[in-house]
Amino acid sequence: MWLLIYFIGILGSAVGNFTFTYDMAMQCKEHLCQHGYNYETYYLVESDQRKIVRSDPSITFEMHIAILAASNGHILLSTVSQPDAADPVYEIVVGGGGNKFTELRGNLKRNAKASAKTVGILSTIEFRAFYIKITEDGLIEFGREGDILPILSYQDMDPINIHYFSFAAWNGVEAKFLYDCPIPLKNATEVPSSDSVMVEPKMSNSDMLKRSLLLNRDPNIAPRSKVTVQLGVKITSITYDPFETKLRTGLSVVRKWTDDSMAWNPLKFNGTSRLTFRQGQIWSPSLSIYNSDTIGFLDAKNSEPITMFESGETILHMQTTIQTWCLDYSDMLTKWPHDEYDCVIVIEPWENHEDITFKKLDPEDMKAFADIDDVIQNSWDITTEQYILNSTSWNSNSSESDRFVIEVVLKRRATAFNIVFYTPLLVLMTFILLSFWTEPLNLRRIWFYAGCSVVICSGLCYIDFLVPCHSIPSILVLYTVVLGGVLLALLIHAALMTSLTKRLCKTITIQNILTAQWFRTLFFLPPFKTSHIYETINNDYGESNEDVMETSGIRNIEAMQSDNKEDNESVELAEAVDKVLFFIYSMTFAVMLALHF
Repeated sequence: MWLLIYFIGILGSAVGNFTFTYDMAMQCKEHLCQHGYNYETYYLVESDQRKIVRSDPSITFEMHIAILAASNGHILLSTVSQPDAADPVYEIVVGGGGNKFTELRGNLKRNAKASAKTVGILSTIEFRAFYIKITEDGLIEFGREGDILPILSYQDMDPINIHYFSFAAWNGVEAKFLYDCPIPLKNATEVPSSDSVMVEPKMSNSDMLKRSLLLNRDPNIAPRSKVTVQLGVKITSITYDPFETKLRTGLSVVRKWTDDSMAWNPLKFNGTSRLTFRQGQIWSPSLSIYNSDTIGFLDAKNSEPITMFESGETILHMQTTIQTWCLDYSDMLTKWPHDEYDCVIVIEPWENHEDITFKKLDPEDMKAFADIDDVIQNSWDITTEQYILNSTSWNSNSSESDRFVIEVVLKRRATAFNIVFYTPLLVLMTFILLSFWTEPLNLRRIWFYAGCSVVICSGLCYIDFLVPCHSIPSILVLYTVVLGGVLLALLIHAALMTSLTKRLCKTITIQNILTAQWFRTLFFLPPFKTSHIYETINNDYGESNEDVMETSGIRNIEAMQSDNKEDNESVELAEAVDKVLFFIYSMTFAVMLALHF
């Protein structure tokens, strides 16, 4: 046990002893990868020199490198330059999968031979040194400098002869490789490093033209002090969030400018009349959104190349999505869901020191990208207007460049909202108005009004999740007015059923009103009839029994009518009130609906 602990301690000290020093780095050569997973530059391996520069006679190929990267340091060893997917190679991926594993492959991007979990094997702040060794019998080892055991070990029964090597990274990852480093030995001495030679790639006419155009050119400097850029913008999708007052817009942006210094004669380059450049190889106008919710330049969703023609005319197309503020507080009362918003998108140059003059792009140039730009339909009717503001109109002292302004008018397609909000409203209003033509002084009507109040209150409790909170939608006012009308009708109907109303009907004033002909005509009440009984002094003279019986019957009917007179007065008053409420409610609802729409 003690021997095992002692061995582990020696092993740990051996692992931590090696340090990649600055002097070692100065003896290495440097290769920078900035263009993703692409082996661009190949280096030739001198076989005779490799036999001299090695730490062990049994090794046929030995390589010492250092890597500075966040992840995905790719090393390619091959027999031929520019191998394809079918050629046998040794590809070592260091820190793949986000700096989590290391793998040895037998072909480009496939055919894994060995793999190991290596979390954090690479670093962005310090160089990590590694070695690659291939013996005569085909044993391939890859490990850290100073480690006794390799990270990867694979026995190839049919090893390939290494004549070329290359480096690559990953999309969005910048990696720096140091190669041809000296071989550190156990006695702290170093074997002189090898001297690999960069292989000149076979270049096409367009590649040679690119090299001549990009020679000694800084891609961050504009071609002139004042550049005219034709700008075309097409809205492909739009969404407005009334809760956050944010406008999310999908844009198709086309920039067109001319760089006379990069014009060429096609006859000198075998008729090449068009070139494509990656973004960052040549200057292009960087744009930003003035009223964006974040600070930054327009970031493309797609990495499309820059197209340049022989005259120096250059076109760059991009698709992007932006979020801008759209604050519209001109009126707190809105017609939501039939709301409209006037929003503005202001595009300006990102670099303040650049003097850029904007012009509108010819619509024919925009049609060339019609197949690429898919327009997404949504719930808004969109009306746009585009114009250019110069620095004088913008009243800006920080930049002399123009601004490209897009005015967007949004009108909601409220078909679904109409069904959800207006159908219950119209049904409630209809039943409330019909209730005024039902039997008055009935307890069932009070229960109906109470039920309507509960339904409206329940809906108002959840409506704040659907309507914007910074304004007052008129639909909310409509529901509130309906609720107030229902409660008022409930109180009035309950008051008419009290004994106080019955006593009020016995007063002379109410009696005169109820019996007035104009009142009964106005409210379509039945005409008031009175029975006249004439009595004389000789009341019983000459009367027969039949006459006495007839007179007695008339008096009994009048007594019965007198008993029901008290209830009829309350009912007639309730009918008159119902008709007044029907008229008032009808006019109020009609006027409010007209104002809403």
